[in-house]
Amino acid sequence: MLMSAIDLLDQPVTDAESDLLQVYQSLKNLAERDGLPPCAEHNVRQALSAIWQATNDLDLQFEQL
Repeated sequence: MLMSAIDLLDQPVTDAESDLLQVYQSLKNLAERDGLPPCAEHNVRQALSAIWQATNDLDLQFEQL
């Protein structure tokens, strides 16, 4: 995902929103890895779900995981 300085509503992305997008991308990358222990895999997916909701609600990204 390309981190844009503009959200889906053509508004500037704040520093905090940019940080949320970075966390979202990092969690997506972790979720795609093979070999995580089951407890880590479960918690990464749970965290990704929560951050996905925040970035979606803020119109920072729109994708279905």
